Amino acid sequence: AQAEALVDDGHRVVAIDPFYFGESRISQRPALFALLVAGVGHRPLGIQASQVAAAARWQAERSGQPVRLVTVGPRSSLFALVAAALEPDAIGQLELDGSLTSLKEIIQGNWSVRDRPEMFCFGLLEAFDIPQLTDLVRPRPVAFGAPDQ
Repeated sequence: AQAEALVDDGHRVVAIDPFYFGESRISQRPALFALLVAGVGHRPLGIQASQVAAAARWQAERSGQPVRLVTVGPRSSLFALVAAALEPDAIGQLELDGSLTSLKEIIQGNWSVRDRPEMFCFGLLEAFDIPQLTDLVRPRPVAFGAPDQ
């Protein structure tokens, strides 16, 4: 619905399915894949952020201008924040609808790695929270929509 609305408003939309989403979703025992990835020194969050950053670089190269990255939900908002922090030239602005306000919500909500594997990134909360990740993106515009329920 979000992509359709953007197209209707005259925007060019590139929709991607990063690791764990859409066509890239792992249907059986997704938490085991998170463990497998971690076992070789990577994190699902890093893979997703890298995929989004690569797509942003590709589109920015094609269009000659930084992209506007729009996400819906806490999971995609988290990896979009990380991608935007890593790609200051390719990602010009960020719109996060349904983002967490703090990574502590994962603990307070007693969320499971089964449902949100990328949010269980060892050591992330110790070093960064949503406000610090947002600060890494600024001074580029970062807009927060309605919080996720």
